[in-house]
Amino acid sequence: MEKLRLFWAITIPAAIREELAEIQAVFRRLQLDVKWVETENFHVTVRFLGSVDTSLIEPLMAEVSERVSGTAQFKLGFGGIGVFPSVKKPRVLWVGLRGHEPVAVLHRQVEEAVVSLGLPREEKAFSPHVTIGRFRAAANCATLERKIAEVDARHVGEFTVTGLDLLASRLTRHGPVYSMLRRIAFSGGGSGEEQKGAGI
Repeated sequence: MEKLRLFWAITIPAAIREELAEIQAVFRRLQLDVKWVETENFHVTVRFLGSVDTSLIEPLMAEVSERVSGTAQFKLGFGGIGVFPSVKKPRVLWVGLRGHEPVAVLHRQVEEAVVSLGLPREEKAFSPHVTIGRFRAAANCATLERKIAEVDARHVGEFTVTGLDLLASRLTRHGPVYSMLRRIAFSGGGSGEEQKGAGI
């Protein structure tokens, strides 16, 4: 069986990704040991699935569509900056979200669908965000902490979430390459039905 590295995500419009890249640029100027996420790869992960048999793509679409296709379009904005798990032992640099309650609902619905197909339940608590960098090692923690306190993402424009995307991630030596396999459109500007992407 062929397998793909899959995840459900909210795609961010290009203009908003460019605004987030300006925030990333502030941290790029610091002496940090970070692998920076490419601007085109900014997204909000709703549920990471990992390596999944391609035979499960259509069952996944059916189960998730049944639960989320009635979702209305909603606005999503941005807030503070933070790191997981802590400034002293940073692994991920992220931009937080405002108005993310509908994202938490989507996560619960997708989680139900995933578990119904026999895939393992996600153990860690869901915390919606946009990853802008991944730390290779901790460095200049005090400087990082000060800059996090100074920088705010509330000026970044809001955008309308119009659907939920099933993405495939192909790992390369230059970083991951994402491709959309399927899209479930939300009500209020689309058919509410699934659409196929450029992938399988």
